[in-house]
Amino acid sequence: MAINRIILWLGYSFLIAAILMVVTALLGLVIGEFQYGQIFGGTALAVGLFGLVFVFSTRLMPARESFTEALVFLIVFWSAVPIVLSIPLLASGFVSDPIQAYFESVSAITTTGASTLDPDVLPKTLHVWRSLLQWMGGVVVATFAVVILAALNLKGTGVHRSLLFTFRKGELFQRLAGVIRVIATIYGLISAVCFIGLASSGTPLFEALCLSLSSVATGGFMPRGGGLEGYVGGVGMIALSLSCILGAFNVAVVWDAMRSRNWREFRRLFSNVEHRALFVIMGILVLFGLIYTELPHIGTVIPEAVFFATSAGYDYHVIGIDMIPPVILISLALIGGSALSTTGGLKLIRMLLLFRHLETDMDRLTHPSRVVPVLFRSRQLPDSAFLSIWMYFFGYTLLFAAGIMALAAGGMEFEMAVTTSAATVANMGPLLDMTLPEYSYGEFSNLQLILASILMLLGRMEVLAAFAAIYPRLWRS
Repeated sequence: MAINRIILWLGYSFLIAAILMVVTALLGLVIGEFQYGQIFGGTALAVGLFGLVFVFSTRLMPARESFTEALVFLIVFWSAVPIVLSIPLLASGFVSDPIQAYFESVSAITTTGASTLDPDVLPKTLHVWRSLLQWMGGVVVATFAVVILAALNLKGTGVHRSLLFTFRKGELFQRLAGVIRVIATIYGLISAVCFIGLASSGTPLFEALCLSLSSVATGGFMPRGGGLEGYVGGVGMIALSLSCILGAFNVAVVWDAMRSRNWREFRRLFSNVEHRALFVIMGILVLFGLIYTELPHIGTVIPEAVFFATSAGYDYHVIGIDMIPPVILISLALIGGSALSTTGGLKLIRMLLLFRHLETDMDRLTHPSRVVPVLFRSRQLPDSAFLSIWMYFFGYTLLFAAGIMALAAGGMEFEMAVTTSAATVANMGPLLDMTLPEYSYGEFSNLQLILASILMLLGRMEVLAAFAAIYPRLWRS
């Protein structure tokens, strides 16, 4: 195994974390919170030196990585990097419990948006830190989705064809930096446009900055308690909604549209089968929202439907889609958004393919002697192509059920355990506040915070990749 390649890219990860800390330190000094600025600056120096040691000790060692190295790096990254990211929270003194700090870091980098902290008393520097982590987490999630799908050879079935998938065996880590640059540029432009839209509509600059960073990551962290209605105007709400939608779109489709500068490619943003399904889910939420509220609340229901379907989960008003029965909200949250996006869940393309396969199987039952091929988007797909999808569905369901049992065994009420497992596995933290507003993450015990952190991390990994990590035959091979 090419351990040096894993150490090298872990060092690069620490350097990126140090850069984020430097940016936070500078913004803290600009805001006037000099104490927090110094803390982030000092932590950035220590983490940066640590990263440089990793990089310079391994960068000249030639190696070609395999699937095993990519898988190990994925697991090491999601396990170790949140520990580094939690250091400033502990050093600031605002969070004194290491487990709580780790939970907050995991929630931010996985763009889950679950928090034990009160946003109204949180220092502005820490708000900036969490928002930056969510933005970078969105970039990392989308990048790993591209790289891991390529490594697992899952890029063929139903996934948009793009130059982002130009990988050759042994060069996954080499292409990692290029893919990160592409996705960071895309999300950076979206965040900039969102910030301009928010600021021009009267949203305070600090709140506009935090929301523009977390929205494209569909993260869910809010710079204030309560709803957005009090400080985000109409134009700003449109900009925020569009940013969430673009973050929930397949990043390969978005990149191809931006790169081509062609109207036909731009139209594919809205004609893509996953994106159309995302709008269908928004429509379902609006319909149920109007059923359980009233027509005058349509101005609240529509933006909240967008925020929910994209897994951002922002709260716009007291009366909104949180009036919908929890079972509907939990089911839709588990479905998730587009593949290669910042959303969590099973992903729409998998659900669409499974329903298409189910429809074909039902047709075969009615005509046993007929040969009925599976057709999807005018393409004939072999039955073998659905094996990994069915296995992923099984693994995801198993993880959701295991999360419920573990949280319940950890002392959590069953109803709360179901919602928490769904919120963490689907990386949609605000789901708990929407379905069980009488509870909060701040009430979790340390054991429950650890379990929730593990579920968030597993939800961000390819579930089959996580299971493969404990499969002995993989390591023997």
